[in-house]
Amino acid sequence: MPEALQQVRDDLGEQAVILNTRTLRRNNRFNLADEARVEVTAAYDEAPAVQSAGPARLAARKYGAQLPASAPEEPMAPQRQTAPPAPAVQPVQPVPPAPPASGDEGGVARQLRRLQDTVARLERKSGVALPDELARLRERLASVGLAADLGDQVVGQLLEAMSGKALADRRQVGESAAAALIQLLPPSKRIKLAARRQVIGFFGASGVGKTTAAAKIAAGFTRKRKDHIVLVTTDDQRVGARDQVDTFARIIGVPLEVAHGEEEMREVLARHEAARLVLIDAPGCGPHDHKTLGHQARLFAAAGVDEVHVVIDALHGLDHMLDMLEASRDLPERRLLFAKMDEMVRPGPVLSAAIDSQIPTSYLAVGARVPGDIEVGNLNKLVEQIVGYGPKKKQ
Repeated sequence: MPEALQQVRDDLGEQAVILNTRTLRRNNRFNLADEARVEVTAAYDEAPAVQSAGPARLAARKYGAQLPASAPEEPMAPQRQTAPPAPAVQPVQPVPPAPPASGDEGGVARQLRRLQDTVARLERKSGVALPDELARLRERLASVGLAADLGDQVVGQLLEAMSGKALADRRQVGESAAAALIQLLPPSKRIKLAARRQVIGFFGASGVGKTTAAAKIAAGFTRKRKDHIVLVTTDDQRVGARDQVDTFARIIGVPLEVAHGEEEMREVLARHEAARLVLIDAPGCGPHDHKTLGHQARLFAAAGVDEVHVVIDALHGLDHMLDMLEASRDLPERRLLFAKMDEMVRPGPVLSAAIDSQIPTSYLAVGARVPGDIEVGNLNKLVEQIVGYGPKKKQ
């Protein structure tokens, strides 16, 4: 931390404002290195002392330094420097003009709110406020949990592509926003049986619905076709896991196999060489459970999986979803499978995770029934639910 703060002082001078400090644990999506690091975000005002027409511009930079091997990886308390009050600006992100004394976290929040109010007034006076319908759209996207940068991207595209009366037409704004979001979505890709056997793995945290999703998919194929389908469970951790999947297998009418090791997995696949579809239900694995993740990766490799469906609970926040996707990055040919869609309140994180990862969505679990309550992973309806309109249909 002292090294990073010294970089700030050397580069930006003593008047720099420290926005944030944090420790980045090793081997995560923000820090791919094998060592923990610290990050300091600092800003300074590039505007001249006498303000001209329009808001000032705030420049911000990030500085990083590697932690020594003995340093703890817990979050560090923010370190602050005192800076004189600066004129009102329109920042990239809220910045306290004068950091309070150490420990006064409530004072930081109050200063941030005051600065946001100042920026809002400055926007109104300088005439740079968004048109009403675009402002309403941005608020709507934020309220449903869509990632802020994604909402800003959509609003920016509309601001560039539309003008005049179109920007005041709610339907046109909504249809254009829906089209922009749908264009950002990766295509949906469900399981398709081929001439050779398809081996599908299911990966996700505990309790997200992997077993139920695998059973729903198996039931769907058994109802449509009489091809040989096999369920394989590798879960030796959760109490009652074997009973649950055994019940599903009996309801669906498919054989159930158990494989806890790589050799057992190879033996199961050899016994069912004629099977057209093999579904492997793995135990729950958290995003930082590297031991379980490594074990599952070896089992999937032994089975020669064609696809791994990352099962994500739609009730979770975007950060958790992205952590799970980061944890699964080395698994082969990933698909997204969103569970508990019928219980979802804020659909924004689901859409954000799909767009951010650009991983195709395979299925949406919309209930608990087996068979049934599963749909092809087309997220276009979710876009219409968020925006209120679908894309304008071509004549």
